[in-house]
Amino acid sequence: MKVRATLSFALKVAPEEATLLLETMKAWREAVRHVVDFCLTTKRTGLGAVHRALYRLLRERYDLPSQLAIDAERQGIWIAKGWLKNSKRGQRPIIRKLWMVLTPSRSFTFRWTEASILTLKGRRIVRLVYVERWHGRYKGWKVKESRLVVKNGRIWLKVMVENEVELIKPEMALGVDINYSNITLSDGTRIELTAFRRAFQLKIHAERIQKRHHRSWRYLKAVRARIRALGAKVKHVIEDTCRKTANLVVSRALKAKAAIVLEDLRGLELATKKKRRKWRARLTLWAYRELQRWICCKAELAGVPVFKVNPKGTSITCPKCGSKLTTNGYRRLRCPKCGLEGDRDYIAALNLSMRGIPAALMAPEPDVAPNGMRGN
Repeated sequence: MKVRATLSFALKVAPEEATLLLETMKAWREAVRHVVDFCLTTKRTGLGAVHRALYRLLRERYDLPSQLAIDAERQGIWIAKGWLKNSKRGQRPIIRKLWMVLTPSRSFTFRWTEASILTLKGRRIVRLVYVERWHGRYKGWKVKESRLVVKNGRIWLKVMVENEVELIKPEMALGVDINYSNITLSDGTRIELTAFRRAFQLKIHAERIQKRHHRSWRYLKAVRARIRALGAKVKHVIEDTCRKTANLVVSRALKAKAAIVLEDLRGLELATKKKRRKWRARLTLWAYRELQRWICCKAELAGVPVFKVNPKGTSITCPKCGSKLTTNGYRRLRCPKCGLEGDRDYIAALNLSMRGIPAALMAPEPDVAPNGMRGN
């Protein structure tokens, strides 16, 4: 199974080199805007037609090298096609952020500690901030398309790498029930989560600051900075928790040689609209999809299959006889028919694993890419 990962490298460049890179990125962005406008106006999105119409113009007007002009054509076509295919499209796409796509061995060459990047004035070799702990594990992977981006006033190189990872043949299914304060696995493991509650409290703190400065908080620099800092902290808390929790879940699955079974939460947003505002905010910060995304990402790197099933009724159905469960204390359920009794979260995880067993047992061989399976 082919797996991709994106590696971030900060650039060590002198001020004049940084200025040159920024000028190149600005020229490339203007070229992409030109291509997008041409495609949307003429409805021509074929690479050959766009290349014949715009190649010389892009090189002369924006002073772009040959390969950067071609990269701008490809990116502009991709953006235009995405907008044209969107049935709910609004106004035309506006490209505001400063970035540039690089093609390996053509517009850039990557050597882990340094990179050769094509600019308006030819190639420039820049040093990269290489961290063995994070980047070293991906050595030997094939380098794919990359990007230059600007973040917090600094230039970063986002390198996409690809590798063939052997997919394990699962012997069982591991159900994962995600809750606001914990994650429960079908093997009985319970992972306590305190970060989501902490993130919710940080959001409440930011809202209180806004209420305290009811009319003026948008115009007070210190207040705006504080609210922005709290928002960034919420994001970092959630992301760090999701990453660490995903590692724990995948390690349990590897140890048991099990496929991971998650809830299909496509209808979660619609369901939360019926809840009170406080619960909508909690569920937003709950970051179900973010946590699932990290679990899927870490599972791919480890070669663990992941399946999503319909979660309807998993918390009220007896995993033994299929009867409807009744409440028997705080977060405990009991089956009136067979007498099964257990924690609500553990029962939900068991039901998820049972619904995922058919998919796990029918998982393809390690050399075959798996198809997405949903439903019971």
